[in-house]
Amino acid sequence: MRFLSGLLCASAVSAAVIAAAPPAPKDIKIVNVTAIGSGCPVGHAYVNVDATGTIFDVAFDEYIVTAGPGSSPSNSRKNCRISINLQFPAGYQFSVIETRFTGYASLSQGQTGTCRAGYTFAGDSSQEVVFQKNILAPYEDNYNMIAGVGVESFSRCGGSTAILNVNSEIRITPISTPYPGTMTVRAPYKATLQWRRCDPTDSSDA
Repeated sequence: MRFLSGLLCASAVSAAVIAAAPPAPKDIKIVNVTAIGSGCPVGHAYVNVDATGTIFDVAFDEYIVTAGPGSSPSNSRKNCRISINLQFPAGYQFSVIETRFTGYASLSQGQTGTCRAGYTFAGDSSQEVVFQKNILAPYEDNYNMIAGVGVESFSRCGGSTAILNVNSEIRITPISTPYPGTMTVRAPYKATLQWRRCDPTDSSDA
């Protein structure tokens, strides 16, 4: 697992995945996008794939956490897993090279807000790349993060499909404080992919 500075969280979030960094293959298609978790329960994650199948948006309306008076563990931490099923010509592999998040936090003295996002490819969890951002109180303002440039955890070669999983979490600690705290994310959540041709001499890609 590779651990880097970064984040993810949301109350209203949109996401776009765009092929970038040549040589990108033609005929890239997003076959399916699913979302599951306490931060994106059924009926509260809205997925839209454009006509070309290469750009998708995901919006959430319950991905927000709170702490302080009256809050419970389920209020202070939520998670969401987004799975993106990509189809592309054989002989290519891809990685996430950039993620962008913009949000808002209102944290009282003694509180810490944390956003975490782990990227894995289905069937290869050992190559997880994790981004995390901690925000210390007192804090009441927007925040943003650009992360992932140079990350090279590529999908496996030898096929024409791959599923990219984005496992995210947002939380505020400690839960029981005398003052309230809130954390959320605003649009957009954006991830950019880089593509490369598979190395035919590498037997592990087969």
